[in-house]
Order: sequence, then C-alpha cells, then structure tokens
Amino acid sequence: MPRNYRKQLGPRQNRNYDPVYLERAIAAVRRGTLSIRTASEQYAIPYTTLHRWVNNNNLLAYGRPPALENLEEEKLVKVLLICAEWGFPMKSFDIRYIVQQYLNKSGKREKRFSDNLPGLDWFKSFMARHPNLTIKFAENTKRVRAAVTYEVVETYFANLKQSLKDVPSANVLNYDETNFADDPGAVKVVVKRGIKHAHRIMDTSKSSTSVMFAISGDGNLLPPYVVYKAKHLYPGWTEGGFPNSRYNRTVSGWFDANTFEDWFVTTALPYFRNLDGPKLIIGDNLCSHLTISVIQECEKNNIRFVLLPPNSTHLLQPLDVAYFRPFKRSWRSILEKWKLKNRGVLPKTVFPTLLKESIEAVGAKSIANILAGFKACGIVPFNPDTVLQKMVRLRPQEGQERVMETSWTEAIVSHLSDLRSGSNDAAPKRGKRLTVPSGQSIAASDLLPELIEPEDIIEISGEGGNESEELMETEEDNTSEDQSAQTSSENLPSVSHGKVDQNLNKFRNGDFVIVKFKTNKRDRLYAANILSQNENEYTVNTLRKKDTSKQTFFVNPNVPDIVTVEESQIVKKIYGHAGRRGQFVLNDISNYCLE
Repeated sequence: MPRNYRKQLGPRQNRNYDPVYLERAIAAVRRGTLSIRTASEQYAIPYTTLHRWVNNNNLLAYGRPPALENLEEEKLVKVLLICAEWGFPMKSFDIRYIVQQYLNKSGKREKRFSDNLPGLDWFKSFMARHPNLTIKFAENTKRVRAAVTYEVVETYFANLKQSLKDVPSANVLNYDETNFADDPGAVKVVVKRGIKHAHRIMDTSKSSTSVMFAISGDGNLLPPYVVYKAKHLYPGWTEGGFPNSRYNRTVSGWFDANTFEDWFVTTALPYFRNLDGPKLIIGDNLCSHLTISVIQECEKNNIRFVLLPPNSTHLLQPLDVAYFRPFKRSWRSILEKWKLKNRGVLPKTVFPTLLKESIEAVGAKSIANILAGFKACGIVPFNPDTVLQKMVRLRPQEGQERVMETSWTEAIVSHLSDLRSGSNDAAPKRGKRLTVPSGQSIAASDLLPELIEPEDIIEISGEGGNESEELMETEEDNTSEDQSAQTSSENLPSVSHGKVDQNLNKFRNGDFVIVKFKTNKRDRLYAANILSQNENEYTVNTLRKKDTSKQTFFVNPNVPDIVTVEESQIVKKIYGHAGRRGQFVLNDISNYCLE
C-alpha cells in the first residue's frame, strides 16, 4: 500500500466522484445558480448524494471508521500536547505504542493492526485528521535549564521592571561570551548510492577561541573582545580584525575575573560614558563575570547591573536567543572556505580576519537580529508575557477541577513534572584509589576489608598531622572528573556583595567570618575562624574550600594559615558547625566566591 494513498476513480460505484466537484456543486445549489438535479448532471454526482449533502442529512464519513473514536483521539491529542509543553514530545513510535497499550487495556482487538500496534499509515492518517499537530526537529535541553520555573522568571521580570525605569533602549546592554571552534561541522554531500560513510578531506581540531560580545537595545554591536589560550600575546594575533576589537590571553582560554574586568573597563565603560541618563547592563551569573571593582565602577557611572536567573540564558539572553545562531552559521561557512584552501589548524594570526568577515557577512540582518533578540526576551520593549507564555506552570485547581486530579491527564502532568526536574539523588562516590598490580583482575569480595568506612573505626592517636592530608587527598579523588574549567555560581552575589557588613558588633572567639584580602589583581575572599581579638584587630585562622558531589565544606590547610586582620577587612559574619574529620560546614555563603 502506498504511503500517500489516493483513491482511483473507475468502475467501482462507491463515491466515484471527485470531492472538489462535490464542493462546487453544493456551493452552486446553495447560491441558487443550479438546482440539485441540474448540478447532479453537470458535475456527475449522484442525485441522492448531492441532496443529502445540501440538506446536511446523514453525513457519514466514507470508508471504514478509525480504530479510535473521536473522543478517544481528542484525549490522545490532549496528552500529546501536554507532553510537548512539558518538554517530553513523543515520536511516532511512542504514539503508536501508547495506542497499542490503550487498546490492550481496553480489551479491544483491532484486526487491521498487527498485535494491536498501529502502522505508519495509521499515524499519517491520524496527523491528517488533526491539523493542530505537526512534526518538528526537537532540540535537547538540559534538565537544569528545564528546571527554571515560571515563578523564578516572573520574579526576575518584576525586578527588571524597576531596573529599566527611565532607561532608554540605547542604554541597555547585554553581554555574553561564546567560543568559535576550529571545525566547520558536517554537511550533506553527494556520493555513490550504497556507500556507508562519506569522507571529506579537511584538517580540523578541537581547539576554540573565546570571544565576548555585547549588544545594545537599539541594535548596536560593540567591538568584540578576543581571548586566546596562551601565556603570551603577539602582534600578529591582533591584525586584520574588526575595528576597535581588543585581544587578550589566558592559560585556560576562558574569561576569568581579570579579563572580564578589562573588557568592562576598555569596551563597555567607554560606550556607557557617551550616553546620558541611567544605564543597564544584563549578563549571566558566572562568578568570573562579577568583581568588586566592576560593581564600584557601575555605581560611579550610574550603571545598574542585572544578573539573569541561573540556567535561563536560552530564554532571557538576547545574544543567545537571536544573535549567536545566525552568526555562528556565518562563521562555519567562512571557516569552511578557508579550510578547503589551506592545510592545518586555524592559526591565531588568521582568526581576527575570519571573525571580521563573519560579522560583515551577517550585514544588515545584524540590527534586525539584535532587535528581535531583545523583543523575544521581553526586555525592549518590556513585555514579560513574551517569555512567560513559553513556560509551563502548575496552576492551583479549585472547585470541580479538584475532583479531576485522579484523571489520567493530571497523572501524566505530575509524572512529567518529576521528569522535567530530574532526580536529585547524587551519584555514589567512587571511593579511594585502589592499589592493584598491573594486569591483575579483582572481584568485589577482594575489596571487603577496604570497603569499611573510616569513620566507623575509632582510633586514638596523638599524631593528627596526616589526617588533614588524607582528607584532602580523598576528597580530591571524589570530585567530578568532568568539572568545567570555568567555575560558575548558581546564585551570584547581588550588586552589594563586596560591601562590608555593618553588623560587626562584638565578635567572639570561635566565630566564623568572611575576610577580604587585597591583591594586585583583585580582592580575594576567604572563610576564617576567629582565634583572638585586640581592639580593632583580629587573629584568624583562614580555611580552604572543598567541593564534593554532595556538599561544600571547609578544612584547615596543611600548613596553618594564621593572620591578623583589621575590622575593615571582615565582610560578613557567618554561621556554621564542625563536622567529622576536621570538616567545617558553613551557611550563608552562596552569595560569595570564596577561595
């Protein structure tokens, strides 16, 4: 049976006419142009058929009825729309499998289906009967992004409304960094039929270069800021680029606090100084994107610093929403042309030229994309509904709707809500490294003596020096192997995070505090324990932060770090308690980037 089935008109007398002619005949009769008899003869449609359709009598669908009744299909469509809204759209096989399970549980046996499983023809007919459904390519979204709730975004827009007060569109700036890979990606090519793999000779690598972009609410693009992965910077790496671009380097190739501060001072701040009135800068909440000196410059120049909610850039960041995708497409196209003519990886001396060509290739569409990004994010013009209507929300139910909570649609909504946020259970620790001779295999029974938890053994020892070293080694082994090179904070400090706590009355020995130390590059924050005090000076023991998959705690360094600080260096008093094995668990530290 062909996939696109069309009825062949011929000797069979059942509905042996074109449906288009039937519609024309009905329209002619209802207009009064033709009688039913004349229209029947002129359009070659049986008189009884035309009479029934004109008078809307007994209009049954032609052919065998569908496997599911209309009400059943409507419920199925409702479920499919709910699943897609919650981020779990179904494939064609999933829908067919659901129908099979429904028929099995209902005790129905459909002879047209093999083992009650509908085929692709049924699926195509089902989609044709419901034009409000369509097929799209699905983009994978991480659960941490899907966990951004309606209430979080609603609160963000409530605060943004106050921040945008009296700020013109030209004074609104959005910044974000992105990386440009040395690989133009896969493309479709023409090869001989039957070949399993199509190869294209092209030198690529996994290297990439970080670039900071910034756009304004009126459609302007600020000069890019390039950061190379290198220890030193050379003149050839800065030639031929976009006008007024700036270049820097870091060992990791990512933006750190120093490079971000340099970008803000050399690129963003000069742009703001040419504008009158209050200004607004919007960016993500990476820890490296916010320093005390940057906040101080914002306060001096009437700049309001707004941080996006964690994991929400795909909804609220104009650069991510509308600008980067077409720009990256232009980059891959230009990089592909260069790769086809040259050998080896992309040199840093060529990168500025290709970046400039990519920006120019977007051309006049750049302004339209920037304006569309700010509009889609509900910033300029301010319209929270633009974003909120894309999000799902569990609304409280009242009255008769509470009785329906046991229905299968409510059950699937509850299930999808759990799937959307994912499980919070942390992965089990991998434990200490095993000492196994090369080439020798082991079984679980061989490890029983080593699987005894150290805290279950009480040992009295006068030597405590090695305990701290053992703890540090164990916790370092338990850290995630795929930890990102760029540290991020889920809840970054507010604009006032660098201010000294005004409630400094009467610290006591043993209190935990956050201490600020000034360095040549930036201010560093440490957690410390007060040992003694003398007027406005305090002797503290600084601690070191340790992150595991389950929690963050602090330990004493191998070499005691005892220093004397002034009262002005104490940022905040915090609360905590001592745990096992020399661990200290501290509270109220999520808003601070501690060392």
